[in-house]
Amino acid sequence: MKVKFNVYERVAGLFVLGAVVGTLGVGVAVAVKKGLFEPKIELETSLRSADGIREGTLVSMQGLRIGSVTAVELISASEVRVRFKMERRYGDKVRADSVVRVLRPFVIGEKILDVSIGAPEALALAEGAKLPSEPTADIMDLVSGKTLGPSLDILGRMAENLKFVAEAFLDPKRSQALVRMFDDLSPLLKNASSLTAEANTLLKTANKGQQLTKTIQNLALITNEVSRILPQVAKESPELLTHLAKIAKNMAVLTDEVQKTLPMMQKMAPEIPRASARAIEALDETVVTLKALQKSFLLRGSAREVREEEAKLRAPAAVEKLEEAKP
Repeated sequence: MKVKFNVYERVAGLFVLGAVVGTLGVGVAVAVKKGLFEPKIELETSLRSADGIREGTLVSMQGLRIGSVTAVELISASEVRVRFKMERRYGDKVRADSVVRVLRPFVIGEKILDVSIGAPEALALAEGAKLPSEPTADIMDLVSGKTLGPSLDILGRMAENLKFVAEAFLDPKRSQALVRMFDDLSPLLKNASSLTAEANTLLKTANKGQQLTKTIQNLALITNEVSRILPQVAKESPELLTHLAKIAKNMAVLTDEVQKTLPMMQKMAPEIPRASARAIEALDETVVTLKALQKSFLLRGSAREVREEEAKLRAPAAVEKLEEAKP
C-alpha cells in the first residue's frame, strides 16, 4: 500500500526535518565553540578543602575558559586530589612555576580553578603532572558557617563573661571601690613620674664622663678574672678558702667588738684633744725638770758618765755602717 502525503503534510515534514538538522548544527557549533572536540591534556593538584569544587567546575587561565574538573578525590583530612582537563593549545603556558588557585569570579557564584601562566624559561610539564596550589579566601568563605561557627562560640562565651563582670559591678560598693582605686592611682603615677625623673638625673650625674659605665665594665672584668682564678686557687691551695672563711669570721667578730667600743670612744672623743694637750705639757715639764737635775752638783758627774758610755756603744755601730756603705 502506497502512502501518499498531501502538500501540507510534505511541508510540515520538511519543516520538522529542517528543525532537527538546524538543532544538530547549532549543537555541533556550540560544542566546537566550547572546545568539546579540541584535544585535551589532564593535570592534577591538591587542595586543603574541596568546598565549592565538583566535577564540571570551570578551569580558567587569565579569565579564559580552558577546561573543567573531571574528578575530585578525598585523600586525607587535609588533602583533596582534584583532576582536571585543559585544552592542549594552552599546555605550553603551564610551566613548573605555575600554581592553581581556587577563586570566585564574583562575590556570589560558583568557584573556579585558576591556573597561572608560568615563566617562559621554566620547565614545561608533561601530561598528568601535579601542580602546586595556593590557599585563597573570599568574603563568602569568611562569612561561611565553617569559619564563623567557632568565632561565634567564642563570642558567646565572652558575652557570658562580660555579663558576669557587669553583674559584679552592679554592686555600688564595688563601683565606689573602683572609683577610689582610680583616684589613688593619680598621685601614684605622679610620684612614679617624679621618681623616674630624679633617678634619671641621678644616673646622669653618676655617669658623668662615662664613669659609671667604666666602673661597671671594670667590675665585670674583675668578676670574670675572679671566676677564672678561683678554680685554680681551689685546686692548688685548697686550704686558702678555709683560711679566708676564718679571716672573714674573725673580721666579723672584730667588727662586733669595735661596734661595742664605739659608744665609749664617742663619749671620750671630746676629752681627747684636751688630754693630749695636757700630756704634751706634762712631757715638756718633765724634760725641763730632768735638765735642771742634770745641772745640779750631785747628778752632773753621773750624767757625764752615762753620755760617755752611750757614745762608746754607738761608735761600733757607726763604724759597721760606714764599712757596709763602702763599695
